[in-house]
Amino acid sequence: MGTTAKNLGRRLIAHHRRSRGVQALHQLASFVESAYRNDGTSCDENGERNVLTKLRAANFHTAFDVGANYGEWLIASLAAWPQCQVHAFEPAPLTFQRLQGCLANSGHRERAILNCVGLSDATGEQTMFYFPEYPDLTCDLPRYGARPCVPFQARTATADDYAESHSIATVDFLKIDVEGAEHRVLKGFSKHLAARRVHCLQFEYGAFSTQTKFLLGDYYALLSADYWIGKIYPTYVDFREYDWTMEDFRFANYCCVSKLRSDLRDLLA
Repeated sequence: MGTTAKNLGRRLIAHHRRSRGVQALHQLASFVESAYRNDGTSCDENGERNVLTKLRAANFHTAFDVGANYGEWLIASLAAWPQCQVHAFEPAPLTFQRLQGCLANSGHRERAILNCVGLSDATGEQTMFYFPEYPDLTCDLPRYGARPCVPFQARTATADDYAESHSIATVDFLKIDVEGAEHRVLKGFSKHLAARRVHCLQFEYGAFSTQTKFLLGDYYALLSADYWIGKIYPTYVDFREYDWTMEDFRFANYCCVSKLRSDLRDLLA
């Protein structure tokens, strides 16, 4: 489409944006854009499970699931990686009880270590917020509008301290889904990251960055010297350099692969 035609189309749409036809067209375009951008949190649909499957050949032995919720990712990783022991962290007591039940029925209980603790940038306790109707939204700030939440005191630890206390030298895969506090988990794992002893990591990025002020660009600044970083799509990971236009605040998962492990990047890209 030429420039003249594009300008004409923009003017027509802008001048008639209240019309039913233009509004319907916008809804359709928004749906296509959402699908194209891979919006969604389902492990089966957004590509997270595909990452697990593609990395089966890597023969992982140790993984961390930070923000385990009811164990969807945990159980999927245990099934995909038969030699792997997964350390799972879930700070909300009610969610943790449900996690225990889900894991007990999965057939993979013997390779999972469950911790009713949250990984963060300090060891101790902190106030967190539990959403009874949406347990997966447990977070360290009272966000999500008028949805009812219950504050509670959560036990916290740094991943560095936990790894040291459990004699864990290397983590093959670190998955982080903690509703905007991902950067705090990474800060608490700074020793292992600096020593390049985390081979792969996955973090969630989304609208909560408008509140935490920790943007996608900050993740790239923190990690890109040692990791290839890419957005997870249903069939591949799109590794690319940072550009400010990527700050779209759409919920997505990013996968980072150590630049010492090009074999893992090849499996995913």
